[in-house]
Amino acid sequence: MLCAYWRSSLENADTQDKAAPGKKRSPLRATFASFRHRNYRLFFFGQMISLPGTHMQWAAQAWLVYKITESKFDLGFIRMVSTLPMAILPILAGVLADRVRRKNILLVTQSIAILPPVILSVLVLAGIAEVWHIAVLACATGVIVSFDIPARQAFVVEIVGKKDLSNAIGLNSGIFNSARIIGPWMAGHIMALVGIAFCFMINGLSYIAVVVALLLISVPRTPPDPQREPVRRRVAAGLKHVRSDSQIMGLLGLLALIVTFGFSYMALLPAFARDVFGLEEAGYGNLLAFNGIGAVVGSLIVASTASRGGRRKLIFAGVLIFSLAITAFSFAGSFWPGAIALLFVGVGMIMFFSTANTLVQSVVSDEYRGRVMGIWTFVFGGSLPVGSILAGTAAEYLGIAITVKIGALVCAVAALAASIVGKRVKARAARLEPPEVPEIQIPY
Repeated sequence: MLCAYWRSSLENADTQDKAAPGKKRSPLRATFASFRHRNYRLFFFGQMISLPGTHMQWAAQAWLVYKITESKFDLGFIRMVSTLPMAILPILAGVLADRVRRKNILLVTQSIAILPPVILSVLVLAGIAEVWHIAVLACATGVIVSFDIPARQAFVVEIVGKKDLSNAIGLNSGIFNSARIIGPWMAGHIMALVGIAFCFMINGLSYIAVVVALLLISVPRTPPDPQREPVRRRVAAGLKHVRSDSQIMGLLGLLALIVTFGFSYMALLPAFARDVFGLEEAGYGNLLAFNGIGAVVGSLIVASTASRGGRRKLIFAGVLIFSLAITAFSFAGSFWPGAIALLFVGVGMIMFFSTANTLVQSVVSDEYRGRVMGIWTFVFGGSLPVGSILAGTAAEYLGIAITVKIGALVCAVAALAASIVGKRVKARAARLEPPEVPEIQIPY
């Protein structure tokens, strides 16, 4: 009934907008503009069911590793292994996303993604799960994700169009980060009540919802590429396209630094929860949930404001909030100060990631979209394993709090430097830009 109401109200709003183009939409309708598209609604609600299971898996997996080994290095190692495929495969996956129907890629990836969590659940229930089992299955999941993300991100524009792309990306961040509240909270309480294995089993079964949604989505078939260039040439063309755009290059560089040094807090969070805050499973889940609440707030800010311009300011504001909040978290000695700091970490993180992603997709041409998003995923995924192993190693020798402080400082300095360089480049471009020449009308 609620879905029918949203569909009716948003379709009516669309009709009114067409009838009176000068009239502004209400803030609520503007925030949920992408719901006008049937395909997007199906995709949205499929993810709404599946994504909490994904975050439940990540939270439970990290807790299981630390419970088995009590090693901060192993926390970083498992996170490195799970993200290492994203340092190798996404550029190839981006080429595939430009050559094969993206819907079909997602159907394959989401169907195969059922297997690793179900296998891990069986191993835990049998009492034979070891760290190497977790590492192999985490790596397998990383391979699946490497092919899924470029196709998923490029698929969004197919189901909403460029007009609502910024809004759709913001809402996708909203549902993704709502799952960051629900999933870890459920993981903490399920681990405490019935056991960790059920977290993995529920995640495996939750992928069925996305598969069903994709089967119901109808998108026009795009004609095959008549040139059928070799993969190596298409990869080279994608890299050349990215190198030719200084704005994309700058965002990719900032992305690499933020992920490498700023995400250390995620790899070390189980150790923070147990060793610093003295929390067990439920408290750990609650701590992650606060991070998710902040991410939802950040995504709603992006969905409501990113299309109005000023994206560069939103990006740097996000990094600043992110860096200051991580620093505050590193000083926290108990649950509530840490939870509030993590809330603001989530706000800043999504303000940066979602806005930067939108900006990249807005400036890239459709021909290169899959490859560019593959490069984006490559930079993100390649930075994660490096940052994870650095964080785990540094935490063993320097301590958790100092490791997190160093990461926050690097992020803040990187954002400040990028902001200064960006302003200088913009000012230089304005000085060099030739005066606008009025078009000469030639009579026929």
